[in-house]
Amino acid sequence: MADEIKESTEGTPEATPKKKFDWKGKRLPIIIAAVVVVTVIGVAGWAWHATPECCDVICHSTMGKYYQTYTQDTTTLAYKHRAATNNQCLGCHEATLPQMVHEVQMQLSGDYTQPFDKVTFSNDFCLQSGCHLGGGVMPGATESSTKDFSFDPHSDYHGVQQCNSCHLMHDQSVFTCASCHQVGAWEGEGGVPEGWVVQDLGNGKTGAVPEGWATPFTFEASSSK
Repeated sequence: MADEIKESTEGTPEATPKKKFDWKGKRLPIIIAAVVVVTVIGVAGWAWHATPECCDVICHSTMGKYYQTYTQDTTTLAYKHRAATNNQCLGCHEATLPQMVHEVQMQLSGDYTQPFDKVTFSNDFCLQSGCHLGGGVMPGATESSTKDFSFDPHSDYHGVQQCNSCHLMHDQSVFTCASCHQVGAWEGEGGVPEGWVVQDLGNGKTGAVPEGWATPFTFEASSSK
C-alpha cells in the first residue's frame, strides 16, 4: 500500500511556479505611454479652452449672451470677427492662466456681479498688424470705408476717437455722432449714404445711421428696459 502511494506521488508533476510581472523592465514604456497620453490631453484641452464652447460649458449661466452673439447672432461684430480670431475667444480676450483659474473659481463660487464690466480695447489693439488699418482715425492710416461720404464719421475733425465709442462687439453698435449730427436731415450734414437708414434721434429729431445700428437715444432706451 505504501509503495502504491509512493509511486502515485512520484508520478505527479511538480506545479510550475507563477512568473512574476517584471514591473522594473516595463517601467520605461509605461512612463512613456503615460507622458504621451497626458501631453495629448493637455494639448487638446488647451486648444479647447480658447473656444467659445469652453466658455459656454464652464460658465454657461453667465456667458450665454456672449456665446450667442459670437457664434449665432450674425448682426454682431463679434460674430463677424470669428474668422479673424480663428473662432477663439482668446483671439481678443487675451488672458493669463492665473486669471482664467480665478474666473473659473468666481463662476463656481458665484462670487460675481452682473452685468459684467465691459472690456474695452484701445485703438492700438484694433489697428494692430493683421487687423484694421483705420483710415482717418490714426495718423498714417490708409483704409476707410467712409472717406468718400459727405459726412465722414471716421474723420479726425474732432480729434482721434476710440473705435469702441461706436463699434461694440457683443452689443448693437451705436452711432454716437447722432448725439449732435443729423445726417441727411439738412444740406450741411450731407445726404443719406447707401446702406444707412433714417431713425428717430430723440427730441423730435431724425437722422441717418448705418443699417442695424442704434443711436445713443435708442440704445439707452433699450438698455433701460
